[in-house]
Amino acid sequence: MRTRQEGAASGAVTFTQRKRRDQLVECAIDAIVEVGYPRASVAEVARRAGVSKGVVTYHFPARDDLIQAVIANVIAEMGQYLEPRLHGANPAQYPERFIAPYLTTWTGYIRTHGRDVLALVRIYNAFRDESGRPSPAFDVRANEIAVVAEILRRGQEAGCLGSFDPRIMAAVMKASLDDLLIQYAGNPELDLEAYGAELVATFERAARPDGGPSASSIPVNQQATAPYPVDLVSPKEEQ
Repeated sequence: MRTRQEGAASGAVTFTQRKRRDQLVECAIDAIVEVGYPRASVAEVARRAGVSKGVVTYHFPARDDLIQAVIANVIAEMGQYLEPRLHGANPAQYPERFIAPYLTTWTGYIRTHGRDVLALVRIYNAFRDESGRPSPAFDVRANEIAVVAEILRRGQEAGCLGSFDPRIMAAVMKASLDDLLIQYAGNPELDLEAYGAELVATFERAARPDGGPSASSIPVNQQATAPYPVDLVSPKEEQ
């Protein structure tokens, strides 16, 4: 999978070429966010970069190549931000405490990388490859839901979370974050910290044991210790 740090399709790439590719990817993200995916043409990207269309097609022979580069880059940077923070929450030892750090970490990412994520969402809704399917890179979303569901299930096994379908809970949490992104794109003054705190309170109430306290109030020595790795959004390497 190509990222903005990697070279062109063939041969060695100079520092200048890498910087130009980076610029074109950023201009594509800006175009998708500001004028929409259908209007984010090669000509529009070239206009924003202050170059000719030929410069764009030199680095990305087809528009789809540029879009694939945007997808790869945003997902790679997403993993670099999210993975260490979510590992720091230690879900392997405390799966029942994962809801708060999961939601707040994503809220923080939306605050600092909202344009990138919004571009990714718009690409997902519109872009299809030659087979008519979304880019395989978007499989990371389903993988994220599956991993979160498994962490919640382990919290249930430990008796620290209530009775619910963990996959549905994970999917609804992810959908809530998607909706937050759309709201924030339309209203940059939205109080993300307060919104994120409300999401945490809502989902912790929904997940608490019947008649019991929320997971965040359970003493550490009563929490689960079943190991489970977190790998939500790291893109799979091409073989």
